[in-house]
Amino acid sequence: MGDHRSTEILAAVHRGRGGSPVLEKLTLAAPGPEEVRVTVDACAICHSDLMFIDGGWAIDFPVVFGHEISGRVAEIGEAVTDLARGTTVVVSLIATCGQCHACQQGHDVACENPPASSSLTDANNRTVTKGLNTGGFAEQVVVHRSQVVAVPPEMPATSASLLGCGVLTGVGAARNTANIQPGETVAVVGCGGVGMGVIQGAQLAGASTIVAIDPQADKRSLALTMGATHTADPLNQDPAEAISQVTGGRLADHVLLATAAPAALNSALALLAPMGALTLVGMPADGVTLTIDPSALAGYNQRILGSKMGTARLNRDIPSLVADYFAGRLKLDQLVSSTYPLEDLEQALDEVRSGSALRTVIVFNQPEA
Repeated sequence: MGDHRSTEILAAVHRGRGGSPVLEKLTLAAPGPEEVRVTVDACAICHSDLMFIDGGWAIDFPVVFGHEISGRVAEIGEAVTDLARGTTVVVSLIATCGQCHACQQGHDVACENPPASSSLTDANNRTVTKGLNTGGFAEQVVVHRSQVVAVPPEMPATSASLLGCGVLTGVGAARNTANIQPGETVAVVGCGGVGMGVIQGAQLAGASTIVAIDPQADKRSLALTMGATHTADPLNQDPAEAISQVTGGRLADHVLLATAAPAALNSALALLAPMGALTLVGMPADGVTLTIDPSALAGYNQRILGSKMGTARLNRDIPSLVADYFAGRLKLDQLVSSTYPLEDLEQALDEVRSGSALRTVIVFNQPEA
């Protein structure tokens, strides 16, 4: 189990909103009884990281961001009995106490008392926030046992890291939150990394028509390889008309909004059929609002659903996604658009800001060939 001493690690630290990351030596506290220390092999960049870095959401600086992690167990706490050193794992931000009402109901993403993991401090002994309770842009992390799921060692680290948040969120939004049924019509607005997960989740759920809506032609083309049956360019055609053309006049049973763009948010309900459900997957900046006509919503018997992390349960959903991946039903390798070493994190973040990337991944110990 190791000697439970603190560990010195190299990490990318953001010291203020909008600033650049700086590589620093930090002290990672030893894992507590219910915690696990993981050597990071890959950590994908999520738009949530940028929301915090660029000031869309509030957080206490200094911070180490990064929360889509794959790696190997380096040390376990005394109370952890089901993991061993060397086990390959995925780490997620979802931490559960296992005792509260939400946890007892299986609603892991709504845990009322999520355990916070051990501390991270800088050379001046100042506390450094672990972004989303993980801090993955670092050589190692210490997290609660509930945040860790074992995966097969033959799974590429870059692909496995996507299961920590982006793909878990997208597929889960379709299968868990929206509960898409076979034969239904689905519109997916926004075809970035999460949107591609939504599209694949809709296909896995048996949707008969999946319309991918995105202004970028390359993302629309890739969406067709991920399971979309049709695409629409919202800059040059009315998405509602595009949907009705392929359904014989009906709109979508499900609209899943996988972008944080306010314009997309306020036009999404216009794509929804009576009895349909709008599922909000992308999370806009603080203060963004949605205007609805409550009479129309009630009159059409429609629903608006929030989807945090795809309403996922890690021990259920990650093994299911791994099985889908190895069976060829879930594409992960194709979603990794580029890899960077930790020292090039700022360049990688800029690539994600540009909107051109699907999933940009920070890799340690060199990327796979």
